[in-house]
Amino acid sequence: MHVLKPNALESAQELDQTPLVTVVTTLDPIDRWAVYRRLQDLGLSCRYGRERPMTVSIHSPTEALLVWSVVQTVTASRVQMIDHLEHCWQQRIPR
Repeated sequence: MHVLKPNALESAQELDQTPLVTVVTTLDPIDRWAVYRRLQDLGLSCRYGRERPMTVSIHSPTEALLVWSVVQTVTASRVQMIDHLEHCWQQRIPR
């Protein structure tokens, strides 16, 4: 994944519409389609073209986490996903 910086803003109105970052993913076509459809289901702004990388506009840290999570579901190995899940279960929330 590559992160691109947004263009300079011209007005305060553009601030609401301009993404914090744009992510360009290079996945194989089948995985790219699955990621694209899931991100669309989650309401994220994506562009997807044949023989071109998928571009995702990220407007918040939550959206960045959603993109990371969806991409991990198709790129991480089963062992990596199990290790990550076990690590999450072992985390303690401070009281």
